[in-house]
Amino acid sequence: MATLRSIQTFLCIGVQKAGTTTLADILATHPDICIPEVKETKFFYFAEDYSKGIDHYNHTFYRGCSEHKAVGELDPDYIMHPEAAGRVRETLGDGIKLIVVFRDPARRAYSQYLMSRKKGIEKLGFNEALSAEDSRRNWPNYKTVAYVERGLYATQLKRWLELFPRTQFLFLDFEKDIVQQLPETLRHIQEFLGVSVLDLDHTIRSNEASEAVNDSVRDMVRRPNFVKTVLKKLIPSARFRKKARRFMIERNQQAASASRLEEEEAREINRKYFAEEIAGIRELTGLPFEHWSI
Repeated sequence: MATLRSIQTFLCIGVQKAGTTTLADILATHPDICIPEVKETKFFYFAEDYSKGIDHYNHTFYRGCSEHKAVGELDPDYIMHPEAAGRVRETLGDGIKLIVVFRDPARRAYSQYLMSRKKGIEKLGFNEALSAEDSRRNWPNYKTVAYVERGLYATQLKRWLELFPRTQFLFLDFEKDIVQQLPETLRHIQEFLGVSVLDLDHTIRSNEASEAVNDSVRDMVRRPNFVKTVLKKLIPSARFRKKARRFMIERNQQAASASRLEEEEAREINRKYFAEEIAGIRELTGLPFEHWSI
């Protein structure tokens, strides 16, 4: 697959629940940066899409991007899919710039857990779900409950470091670089991407954690036949049915309490599931991750 026709200059490859959607929304406001409107194209790990080639990728997601200085996407699933690194190298070359945001593994897992609960996928308690992960590997939607696997940062990053020079990476610590000092981080990212450094709106927040107020309402509204059998009778317009369903989902949400995962519980989970990986990612990135519960 030829690399000469690619226009991408960067990718943010991970990790899930570490502010990548917020970063995408902020960076998209920069006049020199072009990011697809579609969040997480999945191109480099969906074999069917990848087989269509770089022209399909560009035509589908990057129309109007050819004149921008920085072109790319933020898909936090890329880092965990074994095949993605090789496909990125084959398609975009080893000169692509790669951004990776890492988050405390236990707190990242808990945030993903809340998302799965919100969607009605997860029924177990948090610790039960962690223990059940191996038994769920044959699930069609296993990645949505892969709370531990997604936190194996060192294992995942090694695949990328084998194919790309260390100088092509920008490693970020979610707790420090996104939560505590986002304005400085945005300037750092712009310098890394080689674009003009602007004062971007750092108040944008996307995909903040939330949970259902009522699980029964959540499950009812998300049932596939709910729109057809209930809302269709009440609301003839398909457009307004969609809006009504979204309204019901949003009204049934409340902000997830960040304090629910206590410090000691987070520390215990990190020690049980992620101790070696945390040591490994510190060594690979050179970052101390001093705010993690270890």
